[in-house]
Amino acid sequence: MKWIDEMKCNELDWNPAQATTKGRGMGLRDEGQDLRREDGTTARRPLWDTGWGPERAAAYAARCARYVDIDRLQLRARGRAAVRLDFPYVAGRGPLRAEAAVAIAATFGVQARRLDRSGRALLVTGPAEDVARYATALPRALDHAEQLGSWAARMYGACARRPRHADHFEALGDSGRRSAAAYFRAVAFRRVVEILTGPQAIVVPEVDPALPLWEQARTVGGVLGEYGWVEIRDAYDPATAVQLLDDAERTEAPAPRWPVVTLHGEQLALFDTASPATPQPAAGPVVVIPCSGPKLDRAAPAGQLYTGSLHTHARRTADALTAHGGTVLVLSALHGFLPLDQVIEPYDHTWKDPGSITVEELHAQAAELGLTAADVVLLTPGEYTKRAGAVWPHAHTPLAHLGIGRQRGRLTALRENADHYTTAA
Repeated sequence: MKWIDEMKCNELDWNPAQATTKGRGMGLRDEGQDLRREDGTTARRPLWDTGWGPERAAAYAARCARYVDIDRLQLRARGRAAVRLDFPYVAGRGPLRAEAAVAIAATFGVQARRLDRSGRALLVTGPAEDVARYATALPRALDHAEQLGSWAARMYGACARRPRHADHFEALGDSGRRSAAAYFRAVAFRRVVEILTGPQAIVVPEVDPALPLWEQARTVGGVLGEYGWVEIRDAYDPATAVQLLDDAERTEAPAPRWPVVTLHGEQLALFDTASPATPQPAAGPVVVIPCSGPKLDRAAPAGQLYTGSLHTHARRTADALTAHGGTVLVLSALHGFLPLDQVIEPYDHTWKDPGSITVEELHAQAAELGLTAADVVLLTPGEYTKRAGAVWPHAHTPLAHLGIGRQRGRLTALRENADHYTTAA
């Protein structure tokens, strides 16, 4: 711990006597609040609030709220939910915080996908109670990581002010110094998040006093992340999570209030978990059509959002094929299978972009919709057919192996002879 004294970290609230070696059991200041269990015992919950009076608690809540804008939850079929997250730019840290939010999502068992190329908007989906936990815990988790990242930045600043390093930093110039400091903090922040969300078996090396601190951003972030480790999965507020679901927009008939049941150790079982009814096969064919790049500039149901010519052409044919019963789904590279009435925001995403829907996720969506045993027609080109075909290997593929011109001709023929569609050779 010699480097701690050398960097005068005691002035930055570092207390080595409270640190655990590889233990990862304490918060930076052990920020927590005892919750009373029904049996009268208490449980520690990390990042609950900062305590010490209403003013400080209010300031803490306001600070956390600045990191992310959380939309109204949308409850979907079979106990699932979705929520949109937007991360303000704030000195360029919006994409960095969104990146951290994706990593944190994995610890809650939910999926987070980027909605724009800037990386500052996410769509989070998963079981309703897990999405609610995640949404209430995320601002606190981001605040904790930001505080550790700021700690690393202060250490960097102390190093930069040392006379023996003056020549190095003077050579950088004002702009270079600012860029170097921002880079150091960003690298340290990413490493903090890795430690907070990664397995406890991660080995964190000690800071090497023989090397200048500015070359050890990941190491500094790792040390601070380990020292400030908390169980992020327990950082949610049960009452707020229940309120999020009470206020959620439902795509089905309203359900009764989500009941809080009981505490099980550190983890709260928020909601009743009755098994959903077994999905029934769809009546009539399931017709899958592609999304499109051109879209409306506002949120709309999937059946109205896309305006591209191939999508529109395929939609008319799909409507003809399902005129006497059936289901039309839009296949989106970002969202997967979308019912026509599902409202989504405009987005910019292709199959080549990171975060595209996987075949495994498409399988899960088809199961949720009760369509795994359906008679399926894929009115889709290329990559769309490849992905959907992995879900339904025996699907009809009338556009397979056709160029764009022949695809349009085939769609017209199918529409005019909807009762006798044929597949491509």
